[in-house]
Amino acid sequence: MKNIAHTLIRRGLNRVFPGGEGTSHPETDRVAAPPPVLVSGAVETPLVLASPHSGCFYPEAFVQNSRQPLHRLRSGEDSYVEELAAGAHALGPVLLSATFPRAFCDVNRAAWDLDPRMFDGPVPSFVKATHRGLSGLGSIPRIVADNRPIYHTRIPFMEAALRIRDYWMPYHATLAETLRLTHARHGICLLLDLHSMPDAPEAGSPDFVLGDGHGTSCDSRFVTTAEDTLTNLGYKTTRNNPYAGGYITRHYGRPREGLHALQIEIRRGLYMDEATRTKNQGFETLQHTLTTLTAQLLQSLSRRTMT
Repeated sequence: MKNIAHTLIRRGLNRVFPGGEGTSHPETDRVAAPPPVLVSGAVETPLVLASPHSGCFYPEAFVQNSRQPLHRLRSGEDSYVEELAAGAHALGPVLLSATFPRAFCDVNRAAWDLDPRMFDGPVPSFVKATHRGLSGLGSIPRIVADNRPIYHTRIPFMEAALRIRDYWMPYHATLAETLRLTHARHGICLLLDLHSMPDAPEAGSPDFVLGDGHGTSCDSRFVTTAEDTLTNLGYKTTRNNPYAGGYITRHYGRPREGLHALQIEIRRGLYMDEATRTKNQGFETLQHTLTTLTAQLLQSLSRRTMT
């Protein structure tokens, strides 16, 4: 499966770094920093688990240069999601997780979806901001919760380009290759893109939100299986409200090609105290829930491959 979008991103990086890969990242101690993405397991099943927003390695210089204290920078973090998926991972699916936080680099946005106003000079023509980017929530966010600005001053565009090269690209290169291998081996692939969310009273305070890009990124049979499984376990679910899926779901979900992507948002109050970011008594129950959900989806995938 071709990945034309990522080829264009590399071309943009080549324009920023015409001398090749020699430029180092000033904010990260490469001895102390973990790799940008961790991968556990192999493509033994047609299902892939991913947690793009649970990373909690904050480069010290980034924290020091921020206007916000660390606890506010962590407000958008999907804490412990990769741990919640441990039981599901034990059933055989490969598990990917980013180690860096979304406040530093958000891989669920297009690479060059950036607010030009956050930089201290002109930006290249390949920067194309969506309404999300212009609101401060692009691939290099300008704000955190409650519209609080992250930076004291505008930052050099080179800083954003370095993060795209050193964090965004490795995550997506790993994810794309994992999906390719899974599809090649099994003839079908389902990506569960796992996230957590605050309570959403505007949508009726669901426990889970299933995002399939309004029917464009995943076969409806898999979404129905997920919905029925969670409902039968006593959870309240919604589809695409208020989260229909971000860049990852929309970019990788190609049902006609046998590649399906489903974003799953989990209400944080089910498993942790949002104020203290500590696990609560529901953590283990939710682990079992994700394990049951994954088992049901694996059965659904098995039936699909036999038809």
